[in-house]
Amino acid sequence: MSKSQIACTIDPEECSIVRVKTSGSDGYCLSGCKTFSFGSNTLASPKSERLWIKLSEEAARWPGEDLALSVEPQAYLPLPASFPLEATPEAARAYCRIEAAYFLTRPEEYLCDITGYADGNITNAALAKQLLLFYPAEPCRKVTGYFAPNHPINFSGSTQPPLLYLSKLTGKTQVILELEENHILFAIAKSGQMERFSYRKVKNREESRYFSMKELVDNPVCRETEVQVTGKLADRAMTKLIRKESSVSMKPLGIPSSISISNPDKCRFSSASAVKAISTALMALDGKR
Repeated sequence: MSKSQIACTIDPEECSIVRVKTSGSDGYCLSGCKTFSFGSNTLASPKSERLWIKLSEEAARWPGEDLALSVEPQAYLPLPASFPLEATPEAARAYCRIEAAYFLTRPEEYLCDITGYADGNITNAALAKQLLLFYPAEPCRKVTGYFAPNHPINFSGSTQPPLLYLSKLTGKTQVILELEENHILFAIAKSGQMERFSYRKVKNREESRYFSMKELVDNPVCRETEVQVTGKLADRAMTKLIRKESSVSMKPLGIPSSISISNPDKCRFSSASAVKAISTALMALDGKR
């Protein structure tokens, strides 16, 4: 029996709502996809009610269906940790709250995504390494509260777990470089495990280029696989310069071709938020098969 999932991703400058259905044993069907030219920066305005209504009306095309939400946070604070190997999700969240109390000044103002972390330094077979990604709770809490009255929310978090899930589906190494006006994010993942995660604030394009180059040069895997690039500063001039100086192969953020999705014509795959929304839907559907 086919199962469906709505997903919404909100980036700083744009957002997308998609609907994905399972198809066969390992395929998917894209039955809806719409991208809006506004994001969390605009939605934070006191006069943004009409924009929220647009999002609500799009999701309302499928009343009562499960909705998964991923929101690009204002910043990430990564923290490596080790949890007992057999820890339940509830226990993991409890350990996360303990870590937050030591790590953050005001932990109640942050949310946390827990990702598997394969950095090659496992010293205790009874422990599992994790990477805790702390980030400011807003705007994620606001977005969740807005949609919750009309849709069961079966995932709410940052955009990193859905993108990480793509590497689980493919089993291959995935490298993502995000270039935004005030930060760069660099992530290497394989088989659903984070192998490298770096988040750094930058002041200008020169800093963005410098620290991007450093990550690409310091991680040899970047010369073995295509680096996916996204973000407002990932324009043609910037990517051409980085490609020339680093000799790495680069391409826009996208859904891996090995993941079978029918009806791809319904989606503008040049939209990073649409790619993240589809990734969010695929991750949420994993528990429904």
